[in-house]
Amino acid sequence: MTGTTANFSNSQFNSSGLHFNSFNLALDGLDSSNAFAVAQGDVINTTVTLDQLYAIGASHVRADVLQFFLGTGFLGDGTGVTSTFNFFNAGSMVSTLSSSSTTSGALASFGIFFPPANVPLTFDSFTNDVTITTLSAPATLDRSIFSYSLVSNAVPEPASWALMIAGFGLTGWAMRRRTKIRFASV
Repeated sequence: MTGTTANFSNSQFNSSGLHFNSFNLALDGLDSSNAFAVAQGDVINTTVTLDQLYAIGASHVRADVLQFFLGTGFLGDGTGVTSTFNFFNAGSMVSTLSSSSTTSGALASFGIFFPPANVPLTFDSFTNDVTITTLSAPATLDRSIFSYSLVSNAVPEPASWALMIAGFGLTGWAMRRRTKIRFASV
């Protein structure tokens, strides 16, 4: 499979107090003309070559890396895989990431780089060896997407900051205006 780095799309969202800066790349080389069937226990070995060097930046919390295998025949129940990503720069391996993951409606190999291993990663190709551990019925794969998210702590939006600052100001004003209670000794 191949990928053109200029075709990465970007989206951002907040969830559970975290900010996700996500990048997705539809991979070329797997389509309806060369789709293939898979079943539980099968192994998928992919090699993806990019058109140029690409860098995934570091993140404060973690970096999520995924390769989705999409197609038909998924029953909507859980699927599971184990996988090993190997990232290369000019033929030299620069990083390895092994993991297990579950999803629904597709196969998704998923891995996480946590600090301190969460450093910028520059690569021009990767391999992904995927073993299907859970798949209730055979499915046909006809496309693949490489995705990663840089995850950081969510930063409040400007309107939220304005409300917080106003709240702090009102609290301070109320505390200054409060009358002091004096206790008499008996």
